[in-house]
Amino acid sequence: MGIEELARLALSRLPKPYTDEVILHVWCEIERTPRLRQMYDDLLEDRGNDPQRVNPFVSKAVSEALGADRAKKRFGLNGACELVQSVTRLEGEFNRYWNQWDE
Repeated sequence: MGIEELARLALSRLPKPYTDEVILHVWCEIERTPRLRQMYDDLLEDRGNDPQRVNPFVSKAVSEALGADRAKKRFGLNGACELVQSVTRLEGEFNRYWNQWDE
């Protein structure tokens, strides 16, 4: 199990079409879904319990899976998710890729 699989599984649980805040929604889904949270915790443990060796790569895997460009503007979460402090919004036509998760 890897980072890409975790991102894909979290994406598959979200309603479509996705919004530009889909990265935030993925993190919230990982946090509230026991199976995904366990996968995240296992990845974290494998990488020395350093979130900086996991979190940016999960976010990147989400944007790459959707064929999206990540915006440069980050936004704070104000406690919306304990796993990350801020995320970036997606730009581009990323919703044309979402149907791949239904296959």
